[in-house]
Order: sequence, then C-alpha cells, then structure tokens
Amino acid sequence: MLTNLYLSAAVAFAAAPAGQGGEGAQQGGGGAQLIIFIVGFILIFYFLMLRPQKKQQKERQNMLDSIRKGDRIQTTGGLLCTVTHVDQREITALIAPEVRVKIARSAVNGIVRQGDKPADAPAEPVSLSK
Repeated sequence: MLTNLYLSAAVAFAAAPAGQGGEGAQQGGGGAQLIIFIVGFILIFYFLMLRPQKKQQKERQNMLDSIRKGDRIQTTGGLLCTVTHVDQREITALIAPEVRVKIARSAVNGIVRQGDKPADAPAEPVSLSK
C-alpha cells in the first residue's frame, strides 16, 4: 500500500502538462519533491507515533523502578495489594491478612498513592450484613 502511494506521488510529480504547439514540456525537480514528501511523512510519523510511545515507556519503567516495600499497588488484573518484598523480576504482595502472592513486575498497573482511588472503586464500602 505504501509502495502504491510512493508510485502515485512519483507519477503525479513527474507528469508534465502538454505544451502549446503539440510539444510536450517536461518539468525538472520531480525527484526532489518526492524526497521532501517522504522525509515529511517520516517526520510526522516520528512526532505523532514513536516519540510519545517512547516517553510513555520511560515513564512506566520509572514507575516500576520506584516500587518500594509498603507501597500500595494495583495490578493489571485489578487487585489492590500492599508490597511486602521487592525482587528484580517479582513483587511479593499482601492482598488480605496472611495471604501473600507473587506478582511479576510487568503486571503492575500503577502505584496507588494516599488519597487516590482506582477508577472503578466504589465511593463507600458496601456492607452486605443487615
């Protein structure tokens, strides 16, 4: 698909309008315009796609590196845990009294700070007893 775009752009830039008297006039510089078009396309792709993605990856890595014992985290599965031990690849977390689980660092969605609530948490605790 991208090759078709380049070929159609090359044909459009290289096409010469018919001159007067039946002579065909040719324009120069069609190749330079194509190169400018391609470079512009690459720059737009870089600034709209690659740069923000690299920035987001760097922020996520900084967040994963800043996890410490005692932090409250949320996993990608939605578990809210308290970190009890941090290893290079795994985190041991407390999800209930006397219930500890090992979680891969990559499965951490975020650190829940004091006063922060997850987006899907209810406003007040729900009591099931009457």
